[in-house]
Amino acid sequence: MKYVIEFGVRGGAHTENFIAPTRKLAERLARNLVMVFKNDPHADGSRACDWRMTPACTRQTWQSSTHFVSVSKLDGVPRGPAAAALWRLP
Repeated sequence: MKYVIEFGVRGGAHTENFIAPTRKLAERLARNLVMVFKNDPHADGSRACDWRMTPACTRQTWQSSTHFVSVSKLDGVPRGPAAAALWRLP
């Protein structure tokens, strides 16, 4: 199953999407993005247990005051982009 990772700067001019071919790759990329955005390998969202995509889980998100990361399952169900809501500034 494929997964889409959406990430970017909240309120910024650009967000990015990446299609991961496996769940493990999607989880690892999301973790690493949060680690870079927070500049802390122990921050919430940067640990392996923070991005477990179980079969029942269709989307997980993380956001700070400046950045966001989302992982969504590409299973044919139209959910819309997570960035539409996460991109807005608080």
